[in-house]
Amino acid sequence: RNQILRRLAQGQAPLSLRLMVSMQAPLQAPDIGRETMLTDIWETPEVLRGLLQAYMKDGVVQLPGLREKLPPEHGLAGKTPLEIMAASSEKRMAEGFTNRFSIIGSGTSWHATLLAEYLIEYMARIPVEAHYASEFRYHEPSLQTGDVVFVVSMSGETADAVESLRQITKSALGKNVLKIAVVNSSSSTLAQESDLVINVQAGAEVGVASTKGFSATGFVFELLSLALADECGTITDAERSTFVKRLHELPEGMQEVLDREAKPLMQTSTDNPIGIGECPLWDIGCQNVLAQNFIFLGRGCNFPVALEGAMKCKELAYIHAEGYPAAEMKHGPIALIDEFMPVVVVCPMADATYEKIKSNIEEVKARNGATIAITEKYNDELEQLCEYVIGLPETHEYLMPILAMVPLQLLAYMMGILRNNTVDHPRGLMKSISVKIEETGCGYAAA
Repeated sequence: RNQILRRLAQGQAPLSLRLMVSMQAPLQAPDIGRETMLTDIWETPEVLRGLLQAYMKDGVVQLPGLREKLPPEHGLAGKTPLEIMAASSEKRMAEGFTNRFSIIGSGTSWHATLLAEYLIEYMARIPVEAHYASEFRYHEPSLQTGDVVFVVSMSGETADAVESLRQITKSALGKNVLKIAVVNSSSSTLAQESDLVINVQAGAEVGVASTKGFSATGFVFELLSLALADECGTITDAERSTFVKRLHELPEGMQEVLDREAKPLMQTSTDNPIGIGECPLWDIGCQNVLAQNFIFLGRGCNFPVALEGAMKCKELAYIHAEGYPAAEMKHGPIALIDEFMPVVVVCPMADATYEKIKSNIEEVKARNGATIAITEKYNDELEQLCEYVIGLPETHEYLMPILAMVPLQLLAYMMGILRNNTVDHPRGLMKSISVKIEETGCGYAAA
């Protein structure tokens, strides 16, 4: 094993040999017997069940305040948030109505805003723009009466997000814009300064890097997209029935993935190392832990998941990683692909561009790259193309990003453990990742 490690480190043995270099590595002893980031990931299915119970009644989405009229002092008084949002739909655009959605976030929350952009545009046919909060706060907002602005932040205190919201509020049409906070704390600054609050109810996270918070935020946007599709009349009864059925199946499907890929890591003792084949993702992590670079690819709704997977790889494993839309691989990244760069591809058969993604995988294979594919468990078409295939339960195309995120989080976590990183508290990261300091020396922190 030491010889293999040495040869890999010196570049004398290609990673494509897929040698088991660390299969008997035990878990970090300090992580055993207490709550860790793995606990956060493990709790995700229960968080989704809670959201379904809280926000869906008899098959109808019931987000708090969605159907309540705005107060008299608001510039859009007398209208409900749902009516205002639906007024931005494609049908109204044909009438000359040009309102739009802007969704603002930072870091993991920005990846959630990008996922929301895809979901809302696909399902409700409403134009959406996703913005980095750190950029938006320094823009002069271009707003119209009836525009809708979402600000996403787990803590509700992120400095850039709070200042973005205040920039909107201070603008000339600030009172004529619907401001919605998507947060994990209803008592936060963003919640207090917004017209409507959507609590993702993820609960406290042990890990500094967000895991179940991202999944909960994405799931809330799934529910909101369904409510908007109902209001805008952009979903048929058959499509709706299938989507709602898949929504309710998602927590169980996620638990199935966790039972297969994470349960061996939930052991209470380091005496019994994880055996080969006991946990497929652990095997994959062991075989790629010495990689210095990763590429994550996805298309459509799965592109934001590729970005988030790359971020987790950087945050937890300290491995350089980049996320790309799969078709953009040929514009630069393809020149870097060789046997030393694993390529992770989210490629469900439910995706309308599945055949094109297969072509991207073939391009990786032609350059001796090692591909880790995430697809449905019944899909056997990729076995000959990919080094590894991670099988997921079948679900709706729009729900696959929530399900696919779990193995990406686990893979980054496992490689971090194998590299002996402090995965719960990665270097350089804090729950308060941005701080605004006023001239007086005081200020506020944000997460």
